[in-house]
Amino acid sequence: MTFIQTNRFLLRPIEVDDAPVFARLCNDALIARNTARIPHPYTVEDAETFCLAISRAFALGTEYAFAICNGDEIIGCCGVMRVTNEVYDLGYWVAEHARGKGVAGEAACAVACFAFERLGAETLLAGHYTDNPVSGRVLEKTGFAKTGEIRKQFSLGRGGEADCARVRLDRAEFAAPAGINFA
Repeated sequence: MTFIQTNRFLLRPIEVDDAPVFARLCNDALIARNTARIPHPYTVEDAETFCLAISRAFALGTEYAFAICNGDEIIGCCGVMRVTNEVYDLGYWVAEHARGKGVAGEAACAVACFAFERLGAETLLAGHYTDNPVSGRVLEKTGFAKTGEIRKQFSLGRGGEADCARVRLDRAEFAAPAGINFA
């Protein structure tokens, strides 16, 4: 098991028992709208399916998603999905009550550090829907640079495609913040 400790949060692998909390937190139209794979409404069955699939993917090394915990409370999710052996795609969401407090940025930095240091990633990719500039600012603060590519990205929460601005972060450009530890 991999745990990531930041200055304020513990990021830990998602467990099947987390499904009820994920169901409650992800049943948020804004989270669904700003992510690709979260439908709205989001049911306990959706959460159970996700938690089981992500646990398997973590074990297989194809996707590493972490519950962002403030003490014992899950307040979000951040992870990377393998595209190739050296390229991973980063994504995240934060619970409504925890937004605007730097959670996404701190978690994204921690997971980027994990991908570069522990997975051997050379490049991280990410995207944000163009009508969600807040997420774009989080990625920019993490060190991602705009690629200039805008592409259509399907969103279950939107029930269709929307414009998504793509960004990129190379290992050589990443400045790992102090206070990130792995266990």
